[in-house]
Amino acid sequence: MVPVKSDEQKDFRDIVSHNLKEYYVSVKQLDVDERPYNWDEVKKRLKQLIDGINRAIESEYKGTRHSAFASIKNQLDGYRTQKTNIAGLAINKAIHTISKGMIAYKMRKVSLEEQRTLKRKDMFHIPLDKRGLVQTQRYSVPGYPCLYLAHRVYGCWEEMGRPDFGTVMVSKFETQLSFKLLDLRVPSKQTWDKNMARCLLIFPLVIASMVQVKNSKDTYKPEYLIPQLLTEWVISKNRDKSGEEILGIVYTSAQKNDDFDFPEDSYDNYAIPVLKPLGSNKYCKRLKDYFKLTSPTYYDLEVLKHVDGVPCGHLGLNEEQQKEENMMLSHFGEMEEFLKNAELEQIKE
Repeated sequence: MVPVKSDEQKDFRDIVSHNLKEYYVSVKQLDVDERPYNWDEVKKRLKQLIDGINRAIESEYKGTRHSAFASIKNQLDGYRTQKTNIAGLAINKAIHTISKGMIAYKMRKVSLEEQRTLKRKDMFHIPLDKRGLVQTQRYSVPGYPCLYLAHRVYGCWEEMGRPDFGTVMVSKFETQLSFKLLDLRVPSKQTWDKNMARCLLIFPLVIASMVQVKNSKDTYKPEYLIPQLLTEWVISKNRDKSGEEILGIVYTSAQKNDDFDFPEDSYDNYAIPVLKPLGSNKYCKRLKDYFKLTSPTYYDLEVLKHVDGVPCGHLGLNEEQQKEENMMLSHFGEMEEFLKNAELEQIKE
């Protein structure tokens, strides 16, 4: 069911409503021996969540974003009225813990001039004093910086719309502390087998967050509505200190496809909004503590420095021999070898 394809003839509201209804019908048709033990509760809660998502979209379309956020917040946190008592989504079961030492990547599109001038810090989130550069993204709103990472370089490339590799630079990130993320990935079979009820209950949010953009040039993209409300929930939850801190969201890219036979986690992405948005610092003081990162580099430069995957400078020779060997192992040295026995002729009038 995901990613959800856009339909030129259908409005975003109708696309989401139809897919959620189709999902609910499929869930109800599960064989008796496949159902979780708390089946009736799962069905009831699932219906409430789907109704809450549809209400949020309806409120957004009416221009009442506060009501849209309240609808999503109520589903995640739970709420009580005189007639109704709705439990939260048991978010603790939808949490993914990132361990210290995890590797991730960030890709940035650059000009030829920036290839020589881009610094390590330029690969972090957009500086707080340059909020005007923050455009709307699936999991962030204009003006609020967010650190976007991917589990694999390939995932960065897909999320950025498959740019020419000669126009992008990449940095590797390594986590220095463990932290928690709201898990909106398409469940693996292992996750399904471990907790089917959790997968069933979180999947409506996955569906509503993985609708592919119909008009990429539009300023307002309704396909980003639910992901942005979920990011707002993460930010507000961390502000009021209710429960454990959730730094951001891990999600499956809406660009997921079958063009490459790559591992499923190639489409895992991370959206982490800044934790300290105010103050005189350009970069979030707290978020900096969570990551180390490499200086950015680009593909063509690395190709020139390697031959058959072997980097220059790893042969255990003395300094001068090593430098000469570096040259001969590089693509520059390879070009010299190509020309070594090429025919030489004098210029003729």
